[in-house]
Amino acid sequence: MSMPSETSIGFDTANTAHQAALLALGEATEVGAPLISGIDSADRAIQIAERLRRLAAVTVVDTMQAIDASRVFVDQGHSSARTMVGHLAALSGADAFRMDRVRRMVHGDRADQIARSWAAGELGVDQAVLLGRVYANRRVRDRFIDDQVWFLAQARKLSWKRFERKIARWVELADDDGSAPAADPTHASRDVSLTQDHFSAAWHLRAQLGSAAGSRFNEVFAAYIDAEFKLDWDNAQAVHGDATTLELLDRTDAQRRADALCQMAEDAAANTASSVRVKRVHNVVWQGDTAEELFRRWNGLPPQRLSPDDYGVTDLDGNPIHAPSAIADLVTGSFRRVVQDAVGITIDLSVEQRFFTGLTRLGVELQTDECYWPGCHRPVTQCHIDHLRPAARGGPTTQQNGAPACPTHNWRKEAGYIVCRGSDGTITITTPTGETVR
Repeated sequence: MSMPSETSIGFDTANTAHQAALLALGEATEVGAPLISGIDSADRAIQIAERLRRLAAVTVVDTMQAIDASRVFVDQGHSSARTMVGHLAALSGADAFRMDRVRRMVHGDRADQIARSWAAGELGVDQAVLLGRVYANRRVRDRFIDDQVWFLAQARKLSWKRFERKIARWVELADDDGSAPAADPTHASRDVSLTQDHFSAAWHLRAQLGSAAGSRFNEVFAAYIDAEFKLDWDNAQAVHGDATTLELLDRTDAQRRADALCQMAEDAAANTASSVRVKRVHNVVWQGDTAEELFRRWNGLPPQRLSPDDYGVTDLDGNPIHAPSAIADLVTGSFRRVVQDAVGITIDLSVEQRFFTGLTRLGVELQTDECYWPGCHRPVTQCHIDHLRPAARGGPTTQQNGAPACPTHNWRKEAGYIVCRGSDGTITITTPTGETVR
């Protein structure tokens, strides 16, 4: 992909600094000699390595700024320069967001002293990220600009932990939350997230509630925990009688807390007076080889090795489910057999109709766990089912011609983009200008 000349803006300074640092690294050691041979050389190596890391971050931020200025991300179907850089550089969403905040700070028209220190590699990456977060707060921005020299002085003399504390204290004093602060600022900052560790398959719940709502939740949660404890105690007493002790209970305190929260969710879903009608169908997607192998092991046969390509137990969004926990659902619940060809296209649910619904939609959803557009990770359960070749131009409603697309990219494709699926199942997107979206 050729990129407009504007994207070279800001590269020269960082590239020159990179070359200087590499030369310094070469001067610090002899050819073939160990990089670190003593305390002095170790200090020198750390300083050079850190400078390289900082200047690499400068290059990332300058690249993001150049892409934003050229608007090339629009042609690639991305919503912003941050999204495009994050996709092509394989950054996490959080890392791309942090770098974009730094970009807005150092490439703005006011934080000139911090920008110069950043470009020279004098400001640490984490320090710049923290300052970018403060700069993003419009209520303190004017004072932030006035105090640039102070910020840089703190960055030079303080360790990271002390620097973070000092900046947090500065924000606390500078941010009065406007002329009319909210009665409960904790309510405005409430948030809950549920994420999965794909290595252990465990789900992690992180929540921050307002003071009033949190107090109410804590009261209900404590009642559920108490109910789980009483259940364990009654079960233990039925076996051990008066000799029952805490050590004889079936579950630990941590396990009872987790089960109490899950029971709260189950009770909410079963409540006929609930404000939301909860979908009670839970789809578990098994790879055929995985199910067959686990049944073999269940029947006492010697285990066989499974490759990552052959193994899979997930929900429709691709979130892994621990196989032993899912096997009970497989043997006690209903299941549907789906046949796919060598490139992952479902071939036995291809019912022709105008819209992707029912089994046809499910067959398309089983192809992938997210939007097919490069750099977009909206889960499949939040996507439309898109005709790769539009139905208005004769595209059939089949598995081969369907793919999950989030609402944004489903709409964007209609602006002159051509989407094709190759014989190997790979989807290629061509922009209206003839470039390929990578």
